[in-house]
Amino acid sequence: MNHTISTDVTGSLASRTIQALRRSRSLASMLPSLLFTGALTLVMTAVMQLVWEGPTANFFNAWMITWLTAWPIAFPVAYLIGPATSRFAARISAPARTRTPQVRRPVGLWFDDIADASSRATRKNGLRANHRLRYPFN
Repeated sequence: MNHTISTDVTGSLASRTIQALRRSRSLASMLPSLLFTGALTLVMTAVMQLVWEGPTANFFNAWMITWLTAWPIAFPVAYLIGPATSRFAARISAPARTRTPQVRRPVGLWFDDIADASSRATRKNGLRANHRLRYPFN
């Protein structure tokens, strides 16, 4: 009896699953927390396992058990307190300063210089700029 699944069925099932996950807004909101907590707990459990037991023959198995215990605890906690933490951090931090970079231009007369001089002269002489100019032959 042959219990193999054809690659066509498996491929279509996998592609449908991937497409469903791509369209999921809830997964999109969870993914950063999921990946971050997964990576963080992976490293932290490895370090703590080395501190507790040292490099033993059973290190990898003990590490994976510890990690698979820590990650399901860390992910919901991080996901649930993430928005509150972001709001708190925004409240206590100073707003970012926006500074336009100064661009050094080559020496010479530029259009901006002419427009600035024209605006200053118009204001100084109490005149008003007429922006609705028409071609004289219309």
